[in-house]
Amino acid sequence: MATVHSSRAVRAIYIGLGFVSLGVAIVGAFLPLVPTTGPVLLAGFFFARSSERFNNWLLDHPRFGPLVRDYQAGLGIPLRAKLLAALMIVVTFSISIVLVVEATALRVTLAVLAAGIIAFIASRPTRRPDGAHAGAAG
Repeated sequence: MATVHSSRAVRAIYIGLGFVSLGVAIVGAFLPLVPTTGPVLLAGFFFARSSERFNNWLLDHPRFGPLVRDYQAGLGIPLRAKLLAALMIVVTFSISIVLVVEATALRVTLAVLAAGIIAFIASRPTRRPDGAHAGAAG
């Protein structure tokens, strides 16, 4: 586990960001176009640095805890979660690029951002069903 930050103000900011991230993840658990995996991992990052109580609560959560524990242990992200995240990124960014945004520069920026996020997710270790680490490629 990461060390809880010594600054009270920074811990308060991290707790707030942790709950915002967790809120997005909870919405994503019910809405198909909202991501879940990334925000849960981000909440784990923030809680580990802000509050042992909230970090332990997240790690013990029946739905989100295993994902955060496996990731923090270096086992990676399940392939299904990676594929679903990439699909949702493609769908949501495509809707924005095609239907919402009119400026070409912003469309290109969104496309590059989506590709970067997908590349980052793909570069994280992949957790195999047996719990072993399969590396980024696999």
